[in-house]
Amino acid sequence: MILPQSGEIALGIDAMPVLGYVGDFFNATAGNNTNFGFINGIYNANTIYVKYYLEDQVAVRGAVRICHQNWIDKEFVTANQEIPDPLVTVTDVNTFNSTNIGIGADYLMYRGKGRVQGYFGGGAFVNYNSWNDSYTYGNPFTTMYSSPAWYDFGLGAQVSGGERVLETYNNNSFGLTLRGVIGVEYFFAPKISIGGEMGLGFNAQRDGGFQTVERWTGTDIEVETTELPHDVFIGVDNFTSASLFLMFHF
Repeated sequence: MILPQSGEIALGIDAMPVLGYVGDFFNATAGNNTNFGFINGIYNANTIYVKYYLEDQVAVRGAVRICHQNWIDKEFVTANQEIPDPLVTVTDVNTFNSTNIGIGADYLMYRGKGRVQGYFGGGAFVNYNSWNDSYTYGNPFTTMYSSPAWYDFGLGAQVSGGERVLETYNNNSFGLTLRGVIGVEYFFAPKISIGGEMGLGFNAQRDGGFQTVERWTGTDIEVETTELPHDVFIGVDNFTSASLFLMFHF
């Protein structure tokens, strides 16, 4: 049998990293992959899918996305000196890390002929995100250097001033998506398929966080933490659980 049947289970992975690797292999370059402009969303990478067929043409699908990023950016700036020398530098460091977890489920109904199977359905996704952006500076605030040189990582340039950000973070960002989906799978081998889909849904997200800054008061260093505004987004947009995926049925 080529097509899955009632009672069978399928496991799937995002196919984009595989296609990107194949593109790199044949082109002898890095960063190549297929690009579908209409595909969007926060569930289209590092996602694992589990599907169970309630009937031959009806299935429920669960998806789990776990993503963690960590990177460090180091930049040289001119050191505090009475006579500035551009060859004498110190290092400013920006450290960023984030964790994104998405969990969702869809109810899917299939129809098609032969190896080509189209499907449609709907589902819901919940997303949690936390992130931290911290900065360390090589030039401290002092009485002599109340406006030292430092690197503005947002602008991408060396600046000077009496106030700068030490940390921006958010540990409590949630999103909820209710959506409809439409897609197609092609079974190029028995019980093995490649497919793609897109979805249109109602999305609600809540974000906020805190920011810590340091400033020179004229006599000392003052550190202050303030709460950032809570941003709420509610709207209709296109979301997808994967741009392209591979499914293995058994």
